[in-house]
Amino acid sequence: MKIAFLGTPAVAVPTLERLASLRPITAVFCNPDRPQGRGRHLEAPPVKQAALHQDLSVHQPESWKLPETRELWTSLGIDLAVVVAYGHILPRWMLDSCPLGVWNLHFSLLPRWRGASPVNHAILAGDAETGVSLMGITPGLDAGPVLATCRRPIGLEDDAEGLLERLAQDAANLLADHLPTLLAGSAVPAPQDDSRATFAPKLDRAMARLEFTRPALELHRQVRALQPWPGVEGEVDGGPLKICAVGQIRPTSDPAGTLAWDRTGAWLSAGDGHALELTRLQRPGKPVQAALQTLQPWGAQGRKTLS
Repeated sequence: MKIAFLGTPAVAVPTLERLASLRPITAVFCNPDRPQGRGRHLEAPPVKQAALHQDLSVHQPESWKLPETRELWTSLGIDLAVVVAYGHILPRWMLDSCPLGVWNLHFSLLPRWRGASPVNHAILAGDAETGVSLMGITPGLDAGPVLATCRRPIGLEDDAEGLLERLAQDAANLLADHLPTLLAGSAVPAPQDDSRATFAPKLDRAMARLEFTRPALELHRQVRALQPWPGVEGEVDGGPLKICAVGQIRPTSDPAGTLAWDRTGAWLSAGDGHALELTRLQRPGKPVQAALQTLQPWGAQGRKTLS
């Protein structure tokens, strides 16, 4: 039985490690090394680092349209492929090549939030829960039949980064639970209801700007949903101020966009008569700090207008 794993970022590593602990892995596929950081030095993706640590064979094709990629894959004779956040559209010939299927662990409760950024959009929309779906990959965007799901509530303290870390562990557990079924070739997934599908497009920097006239709860969700990238920021005294974490929501009489702070905390007024607590902030050239520490150069207490 030959198994391949396809994934790239850190969120895929728990599933790779769990799979490797249960069965031999013939090959691991991930994106090529990319320049990272200020020095733009080549850095291996997290999945490659984890795979090499376990002495697994790693392949990093630039494209699945290249004939050499097809030759490589065909030569491996893979029976079952597991995919987590790989970052490539897999061609039909590859999907048809695995007798036991190509299975994806997608970080949403399909058919809700098909696409690249499901966790972020679940938080933005105020969903009460999210989860992981184990689905058979088809040519459509996250439209394949679903074998199993696991659910996780979304709380007001959850941001996208932390929630995705917990879902990564859920994905590893979900695969472990259903791996015997996949290997036996007895999986019977259920088709998705396409009429209920919603879509989660890629994030972009334009989403980082806050519109202070919106309700406080929506701004609260925006900050949590866009961590760590693209983040959320406003402008104070002509310079950017990045909002990295938020806390409580309370009533206020201050106009929308007012940033007020004292020894009890920092608060940003929204457009519905409420303010959200800012707990972590970042100024240019500085690390992320507690909000009052970031605001200290302007005094122990004060008021500014965020724009």
